[in-house]
Amino acid sequence: MIYSDIVNGMASNTSSTSNISSTKKDASTKSGANLDVNDFLKLLVTQMQYQDPMEPTDNTQYIAQMATFSQVDATTKMGAKTSEAMASSLVGKSVIMKTNDNADGVISGKVDYWEKIDGKLYLGIDKKLYDLDDLDTVLDDSYYNGLKNSGDI
Repeated sequence: MIYSDIVNGMASNTSSTSNISSTKKDASTKSGANLDVNDFLKLLVTQMQYQDPMEPTDNTQYIAQMATFSQVDATTKMGAKTSEAMASSLVGKSVIMKTNDNADGVISGKVDYWEKIDGKLYLGIDKKLYDLDDLDTVLDDSYYNGLKNSGDI
């Protein structure tokens, strides 16, 4: 992603996201969004500074923009909390995960714990971490034990 600072209504200091400071990068990673409230307020102030004085923007448009941003932010946070709740509910359950760790392309085991690292959720299975996005199947314990005893997994 490429971003640029706005100075006097002009783009300057174009940089890639790899040059973003770690605190800004961590904040955007934690929220799961590219813009946070501070970025939105900077954009809003810049928009107000460079509006046409003969046709100023209506205040209701600013309120609508803020409401929309707040709604998107709340939805993003709710999605993150839902993912965390799902990860928590998987602790103690038998799962099959897609992986490149072996020739089969999958691993199976019980989820021991979950962990959030750099905004990503990982499941701890047999002392290794696997991305929650790689979850393939959640198994009933008796079915899992039957598959394990038969040698299918």
